[in-house]
Amino acid sequence: MGTALTLAAFLAACQGTDPAKVLNPNQGSAVDEKTQSAVIQGTCPKLALREGTAYFTTYAKGGDGDASKVVHQATIADTTRQCRISGNDMIMTVQASGRVIAGPAGGPGKVDLPVRVVVRNADTTVYSELTKTSVELPAGDPTAQFLFTNSTVTFPASQAGSVKVWVGFDPGPYDTP
Repeated sequence: MGTALTLAAFLAACQGTDPAKVLNPNQGSAVDEKTQSAVIQGTCPKLALREGTAYFTTYAKGGDGDASKVVHQATIADTTRQCRISGNDMIMTVQASGRVIAGPAGGPGKVDLPVRVVVRNADTTVYSELTKTSVELPAGDPTAQFLFTNSTVTFPASQAGSVKVWVGFDPGPYDTP
């Protein structure tokens, strides 16, 4: 009797599970309301590092190019992304992880890293945002890891198959697309 009751409870729970919520938790339906089609991960554009943007070096004043004047150097080691559709928009979460190392002229303390995310469709910039991500170099340890996250990268979902998305260091200025 106990086994039958347990089996009945298990089957009842299985019948009440919404597969869309299992596949897309906390995001509502895994079906685009406008097109009534399933959102497929394959439509999430690839994320890349543009040449020269995977590293960032800060020098002491007047020491540009002098290895003995390096305050810190940062490198991006890995990137990832995740996409979801909201109405006609694709909303992408972009992440980049890496490491900061203090140089001969550096030491412990806060390091601000300028990270830009760009979405381009051919020659048109669809999205561009430059933000600072802060990393704390602890006393006694010249290295620290960082994780940059931008969860508001938004562009038309209809362009998901044709856009290119980049993340990387960009010294600015901050008021440019």
